[in-house]
Amino acid sequence: MALTPAHPRFLAAEADPAVADIVLYGVPFEGRVNQRKGAWLAPGEIRKASDLVETYAPGLDADLGDLALADAGDIQVADGAPEAQLRGIGDALREVLAPRQRWVILGGDHTLTAPVVDVVLGHHPELRVVQFDAHPDLRPEYLGEPWNYASAMSRVLDRLGPDRLYQIGIRTGDREEWVPSRGTRVFPAWAGSAGEAAAAIAEEVAALPLYVTIDIDVLDPSIAPGAGAPEPGGVTVPDLLTALRRLGTARVVGFDLVEVSPRWDPSGRTAITAACIVRDAILTWWRAGRPTAARP
Repeated sequence: MALTPAHPRFLAAEADPAVADIVLYGVPFEGRVNQRKGAWLAPGEIRKASDLVETYAPGLDADLGDLALADAGDIQVADGAPEAQLRGIGDALREVLAPRQRWVILGGDHTLTAPVVDVVLGHHPELRVVQFDAHPDLRPEYLGEPWNYASAMSRVLDRLGPDRLYQIGIRTGDREEWVPSRGTRVFPAWAGSAGEAAAAIAEEVAALPLYVTIDIDVLDPSIAPGAGAPEPGGVTVPDLLTALRRLGTARVVGFDLVEVSPRWDPSGRTAITAACIVRDAILTWWRAGRPTAARP
């Protein structure tokens, strides 16, 4: 399976995934996005932006340079209809996601989470998923396409099953998405902080394997304007980082960060923020190359 090498690689990452404990993959996928396109550019832009972030996080007293971290490059996305493209992404990831490693996925539009979760379930059948997002992404289809970013979590639930999806920061969406036919646990933005929600989830999932998907639009657009579907009223960066630390008591096996659309943020601060989130997530969950409880 061919990977396109990353130039540059993510902050402090080596090129060879074979000797790494943590491996980052870019997935420059963008399906039938009807507005604010450009998510396919995000893996490269986040990597470039990571050069503006220090390897050391003083709040965690941890450094990426101490970890066995690799950036394997980008999964090659073939032309075609979204379902076929995503099937190809899943096939490619199935070849490379080794259970001894922890995985970071840079998207890309949010639909790519569906094939990733499908692959991770093969290694961890008891998997739970935490979604940080402004939107439920639970429409059966959108614009006539079931494999669409507005239907991303519906496609995840097709494989994950009910009562295994936790949604934090949700604050908009179609009426029907708020009464889903398959069980989800929703922690809306107005009901409390993201940190409080994450603490409750971490206690509930205990030692179960956990995959985390972070849509950048969970943040307020005043902080992250370069989102594919920005929605006012979002969480702050400190609250999001606190939530990631609260999840550090759980067994996080992988995560993605999606929906950065660099064309809509000439300042570049959305990509810089995304790179910082990726750094802190890695250091919070996998210091010394393995899952670990973060500081309270």
